Amino acid sequence: MTLAMMNTHKAFKALQLAGVSDQQAEAMVEIFTEMQQDNALSRADLIKAGEGITGSIKELDVRLTGAIKELDDRLSSDIKELDVRLTGAIKELDDRLSSDIRELDVRLTGAIKELDDRLGGAIRELDNRLSGAIRELDVRLTGAIKDLDFRLSGAIKDIDELKADVKQLKADVAALKIDMRWIKRLLMVMTTTMVIAAIKYIFS
Repeated sequence: MTLAMMNTHKAFKALQLAGVSDQQAEAMVEIFTEMQQDNALSRADLIKAGEGITGSIKELDVRLTGAIKELDDRLSSDIKELDVRLTGAIKELDDRLSSDIRELDVRLTGAIKELDDRLGGAIRELDNRLSGAIRELDVRLTGAIKDLDFRLSGAIKDIDELKADVKQLKADVAALKIDMRWIKRLLMVMTTTMVIAAIKYIFS
């Protein structure tokens, strides 16, 4: 790399660091290179041109600084405005949600109380109906048990009487058997007597 090329590269880098765009820096380096090659300008002219460039750079820096400050101010203002609007919107949304939540809580509380009252009334009515049905069933069961007890008592009495009748019948049957034995004996005696009488009659 020649000295001229090195100086050109250094000048290009210096202009870039000073904030000059690549296209402008390249054009300025080409101009200075041609001037140096043609020896068209003296050292004083180059110094003056350099001072002009330095002034342009300073002016550009001032303009950029102002533009950046203006942009920063505008962004800060926009951010503040956006923050105020967002804060207001959030507060409005929070107020609306709080109001809706309170309204919903009131409605839910009323609905729960109404449901509790209705359930309480239904439970009391069901309890009364069950109590009445239980009392009625108890009365009916008590009457049925009493009637069954009375009928069982009568049946037991009838069974006792039937047992007494059976016992008496057994006694009568036993007595009849005894009477039949005596009748048999009497018939045998009568038969024997008649046979003896007949024999006596035949052989007399």
